[in-house]
Amino acid sequence: MFTRSLFAPVLTGIAALTLAGTAMAGETRSYVVNMFHVATAHVGANCPDGLNPLSDEIFKHELRRLGYPSREIETLMKDFPNGAYIPITTNRGRVNGQAVNVYANPWTQPDPKLNTVKGTTGFGFNLDGKVSPGDFIDPETKEKGVDNQLWRAVGCIQNFAAMPPDKPIYAFGQWDLTRDSAPAWLIQISGIDNPVNDDDVTVMIDKSVDIISRDGSGEVMRDTTFRLDPNSRSRNVVRGRIKDGMLTTDVWDMYMVTDPKLLPYLDLRQARLRFKLNEDGSLTGVVGGYYDWWPFYWTFAQGGWVIEHATGIDVPGLYYALKKMADANPDPKTGENRSISTAYSIEAFPAVISSPGTKELADAGQ
Repeated sequence: MFTRSLFAPVLTGIAALTLAGTAMAGETRSYVVNMFHVATAHVGANCPDGLNPLSDEIFKHELRRLGYPSREIETLMKDFPNGAYIPITTNRGRVNGQAVNVYANPWTQPDPKLNTVKGTTGFGFNLDGKVSPGDFIDPETKEKGVDNQLWRAVGCIQNFAAMPPDKPIYAFGQWDLTRDSAPAWLIQISGIDNPVNDDDVTVMIDKSVDIISRDGSGEVMRDTTFRLDPNSRSRNVVRGRIKDGMLTTDVWDMYMVTDPKLLPYLDLRQARLRFKLNEDGSLTGVVGGYYDWWPFYWTFAQGGWVIEHATGIDVPGLYYALKKMADANPDPKTGENRSISTAYSIEAFPAVISSPGTKELADAGQ
């Protein structure tokens, strides 16, 4: 069972001081996160049943299920994406025969049985140390037994499907929409004696009090300065190592406070990451772990029909897919898994991190 101690911020703040103090001998490299999104893999072979339909077909299907004849459905949908269908499809759930809001109560409509990933390619890590029939093979590392059930649940949804290096449309939009208003995410690697092979480095992931500036292409401007947030809620410090230019870390519990409009927090248990230190100075990599699936679902449900239309995602269908694919943290009462294995892609550019003083960091850990 996963738990998060009330003392975690304190311990993390202390760890930041302790580990930073032991890693000062080598080089320190600092970065600002340019992109963070659900890691996607090759789509075609992974979705032999095809991609799931977009919102117009979703709403038509639900109106047919509710018993509306074709001619009336045509009338209701004639002003799509606006129209008289909206209150009907919003309240398409049923409890004792009464209509209820399906986004708040997704279990009140039948499972539409979304097409889910059936292939074997998926980014991430072997989180449970096992190689099982439903696991993936990472396309970069060739590691077997990769646990990434979130990708299995969402990978055949059109706005999540993308062929790297292309980014999934909705996952990209989730991140990009907040970058001009939310505090920047920062990464710092310290204690680097050799950027190609080094068996002991320290990785810190944290937030800034500053937002990003964009360059002419819309990406994060490189080599700009960011002030580290003295609040330790999002401070993550973990040991790592570099082999052949690839950085990997120990296992830890990653916690980031995110933009509440899209995701109230990112709480990855048993997390681990890998970064490639690229020749152009950037970092590209993957972080994986176990994540509570209900907050992920709620980022879609809270927007109701607007999100369902804009994303082309059958929101109750997403609920059922996540619930079925969840693979960790069983509820002691029901036995149902509350967490789902996942992996996120990270891209980061060189930056300068202006750290608070030691006293400020210590105060943040109190």
